[in-house]
Amino acid sequence: MELFFGIIITIMIIYLIIKNVLKKDKVNEGKGDKISEDEILPYRVKDDFLTDAEYSFYKTLKLSVGEKAIICPKVGLKDIFFIGKQTGNNYMKYFGKIAQKHVDFLLCDPNTMKPILAIELDDARHTSKKSYERDIFIEKLYKDANFKLIRISSMSEYSVADLKDTIDGIINKSQDLPDMQINNETVLCPKCNIPMVLRKATKGQNAGKEFYGCVNYPRCKEVVSKDSEGTEAN
Repeated sequence: MELFFGIIITIMIIYLIIKNVLKKDKVNEGKGDKISEDEILPYRVKDDFLTDAEYSFYKTLKLSVGEKAIICPKVGLKDIFFIGKQTGNNYMKYFGKIAQKHVDFLLCDPNTMKPILAIELDDARHTSKKSYERDIFIEKLYKDANFKLIRISSMSEYSVADLKDTIDGIINKSQDLPDMQINNETVLCPKCNIPMVLRKATKGQNAGKEFYGCVNYPRCKEVVSKDSEGTEAN
């Protein structure tokens, strides 16, 4: 009996400690941003947001893309990729690997801003051992995320026609319907490659209809109609 009460008391103490820590975190939230009205912040706007090499490539890229995509320079990988729920306690491990990294250029759909293609501009810095290890990780990241990355060597001039052919092929392919995998009522998300869950629309023109949705929603908005039999996705 004493052991039982000892366990109960220990649990209560741990609960109170955790509650107190969370309360302090909430109180301290945002305190790091607090400043006095008299303090002059040292931040200034960069004149060289893009390097000369990046700006030279950007001008060619703009001519190659036209109205087919929106060009976003220097986008953080954490703003492009999300980490699936299946990682569990390893979330911070994987987040740390992308938190401080960015891609040189990201092309997005002009109507939805959905990412279409990533472009890395490789210069002399990519010859170091550290850059080599980073590049290996980046290649693996894009491959496993099933997102297209192209690498282009930095040079003084670029071919608009060649770049246009490459980009057009990728954009057109990205508009194709993904292949669904359905086995015994199990639908795998074409993006996350994990089982989707059966849901029912509650509003709109599809109200009452059943569909498969990704468990990573809203970060993954892949949807498969239950009646599609794996041939179409909404």
